[in-house]
Amino acid sequence: MFGNRGNRGPRGDRPQRGGRPVTTGRTIAELIGAAPDGARVLVAPGEYREHVVLDRGVVLVAEQGPGSVRLTGAHDVALTVSGGAGVRVEGVVLIAADATAPAVRVTGGAEVDFDDCRVLGGRVEIVDTARVRLSDCRISAAGVAGVSVADDARLSMTGCRICAVDGAGVLLAGSATVTLADSVVTEAAVGLNVRDTASVQARGCAFVRCTHNAVLVENEATAGLDACRCTDSGEDAVLVRCVATLTMRGSAVDRAGASGVAAIGQASANVLDCQIVGAALSGAVADEESRLDLVGGLIRATGANGVFARGSARVGLDGVVIADTAFTAVHLDEHAHGELAAVVLGPTPEHGLCVAGAAGVTATGLLVRAAEMTGIHLGGTGTARVHASAAHRCGIGLRVDEGIDAVVEDAGFAATGRAGIEVGPDARPTLRRVRVARAGTAGVVVHERAAPVLEDCAVTDSAGSAMVVWTDAAPVVRAGALTGAGKNGVYLKGGAGGEFTDCVLAGSAYPAVYVAAGAAPVLRACTFRDCPGDATIEDPEQTSAVFADCVARGVAEVLVSGRGTAPPAGPNGLAEGSGAADDPAEAPADLGTLLAELEELVGLARVKHDVATLVQLMQLVRRREEAGLTPPPLSRHLVFAGNPGTGKTTVARLYGRILAALGMLSRGHLVEADRGALVGEYVGHTAPRTTAIFRKALGGVLFIDEAYSLTSAGGSDFGQEAIATLVKLMEDHRDDIVVIVAGYPDEMHRFIDSNPGLDSRFNRTVVFEDYASADLVRIVEHQAAAYEYTLDESARAGLLAYFDSVPRDRRFGNGRSARQAFQEMTERHARRISAIAEVTPEDLVSLRAPDLPDLVPAAGDPARAAEPTPKG
Repeated sequence: MFGNRGNRGPRGDRPQRGGRPVTTGRTIAELIGAAPDGARVLVAPGEYREHVVLDRGVVLVAEQGPGSVRLTGAHDVALTVSGGAGVRVEGVVLIAADATAPAVRVTGGAEVDFDDCRVLGGRVEIVDTARVRLSDCRISAAGVAGVSVADDARLSMTGCRICAVDGAGVLLAGSATVTLADSVVTEAAVGLNVRDTASVQARGCAFVRCTHNAVLVENEATAGLDACRCTDSGEDAVLVRCVATLTMRGSAVDRAGASGVAAIGQASANVLDCQIVGAALSGAVADEESRLDLVGGLIRATGANGVFARGSARVGLDGVVIADTAFTAVHLDEHAHGELAAVVLGPTPEHGLCVAGAAGVTATGLLVRAAEMTGIHLGGTGTARVHASAAHRCGIGLRVDEGIDAVVEDAGFAATGRAGIEVGPDARPTLRRVRVARAGTAGVVVHERAAPVLEDCAVTDSAGSAMVVWTDAAPVVRAGALTGAGKNGVYLKGGAGGEFTDCVLAGSAYPAVYVAAGAAPVLRACTFRDCPGDATIEDPEQTSAVFADCVARGVAEVLVSGRGTAPPAGPNGLAEGSGAADDPAEAPADLGTLLAELEELVGLARVKHDVATLVQLMQLVRRREEAGLTPPPLSRHLVFAGNPGTGKTTVARLYGRILAALGMLSRGHLVEADRGALVGEYVGHTAPRTTAIFRKALGGVLFIDEAYSLTSAGGSDFGQEAIATLVKLMEDHRDDIVVIVAGYPDEMHRFIDSNPGLDSRFNRTVVFEDYASADLVRIVEHQAAAYEYTLDESARAGLLAYFDSVPRDRRFGNGRSARQAFQEMTERHARRISAIAEVTPEDLVSLRAPDLPDLVPAAGDPARAAEPTPKG
């Protein structure tokens, strides 16, 4: 081990020790020169002014610990390491004579470690093929860079701190390779600058208060940032340009002076599970021909957009949350293209997603919340494909302007302040299976000359009209459901046109359709239900509206349509009856919502289990098909075996909607039929009738109640012809329909055995058990709540005893019996209340023990009256 006993000042002496000056006669250079290879050279504390050169493997150590030895370059560089392996410098302060010069220069093929050193007033410069490791070092007050690495040199830096640099904290050039860990750069012009073809991997590092960029990657360089932090930069926090590539994982960008992350030129930036918060401008920007991908993570509290793309840039957003932006959350302009999946946008005072210029977008699973202008605004001349997306509590849910090729499918827009959907002048979007609910004004507004196509769409509970069609607009609406509007179902301005086919307009406060003078809409096979009138024609002489094959049900004033009859309500409050198509107002819903709706039905535990098993099986089939595997054999057709009133029709309706949500059926609607709807009265009449009913159900569920009645004996019976026709049609349309046959359990066995084709197609039976008395009480409670009645405890207890007394024979109606009991209770309640002199509000709604039906006498009791057997 070599060392000196003192240190030298500028004249070679040091302050006296113990009253006597001590001179060593040796410089650091002399110590190194006298040391053999591999020696550990101990340097006594003091100030040294010289240029030290290390060209072989020695270890230079500050004898009294870090900071006790200060080496200042005689002219510029304090230390040069020009060769050798195993060189090490520990605890030395290295000072450049000139801030623009290096304090430390490592050249050639040198390999050197710096531990716990300080570098002042100059940079650490690493060039050629040198290999350097910096550990727990401090570098400050340098010009040009804190550490610069060039050529084919390599640097590993751990636990270091670089500050107050008039340039880059760490500068990479040439084909240098650098790894950074747990290090901090503060108050540099640029925290980390990677150029040329250099590459860097940084983990757990921080770049704080940089004048320009926290990280700048340019030319053909490559950078990886893992769990890093970029805070308080003066400009873009992370800038990637030219053809450079950046990958950021689990990192944070806070309070950028401009954008959080920006990619320009042909650069590529992958930002994974990062947080970008408080950027003065946009959270992330892609420009020119760059590619920007954000997966997971959060962008919040930006001074401009959350994500902004223009030029020909491509942006991918997957699972990102973008909130509290000052401008539009995601703005795509010029020729940019965005691919969005499972992205959450908002709140924002502007748009959630805005597409302009010639930009395009593909969005799946997009959710926009509280965008004060528009949830999704599609404009410009590009292409937009939006699937399975939603916007809630926005000013407008969706707006589509002229020029863009837009298709929106399986989307929902709810609780908007203004219209749910606006179709701008001359726009021609296609909307499929789109639902609008609780719009603040009109549900859908179709502006002048627009010609949108709406298929299987639903508008419910809008404050204004469900659809407003302006002058010269011509929407095409197929299988739409416009229900619960605060004004008209459809309002057509003068000069408006359009085609409405197979639509339901129900529950509007005003007449279902308003036709202004000069309007010329065509409505075919539409149903008007539960509204003051089917239509208002402002001036019949000035109107050429066409109403063909339209039906009115529960309509006070019928002007343009025929009348129909509504089917009775089922045991859970849904419609039952024969020959009636399921209400298209039941708009598409997601699978979770439908399964929850099934679970909420009273009783039916075994049925719920069977349906859930079928759903799981069909999900597996779909996954195997998507994976290119052969699906297992699966018959979707079912037998519903159960007594009357056990909820068979209700479950069939839900089953169809579930299959639509799974993508197994295109519509999922329900068409009900029985023997009377299928069987003709003479030869040649049955097959056409059966075929017509079957085709009406294509894309949905055909529900055949009392199917066993098709097998009645008799030479002139045409039931077997109906069965044969059904079997043939089921084979021809095996992927387009589900057929459910229903009836008493024993009778259904006989029906399936009546035709060999039925046994192979109906190989799964769902058994509907009778409701228990407690379930029947719950059904009555549901009915009472729907009509604003309450049951007190005495009524509940008495109702349970009543249902326990009802015999469970073929006269028992299950849910129908519950509904009949409720109806009798309301009648008895009315008689009781009429005898009260002063009726309180509570009296008006409370059903009590005196209102209950009489207990049913036991079997054999002469007081028991004969009752007809209810229809299954």
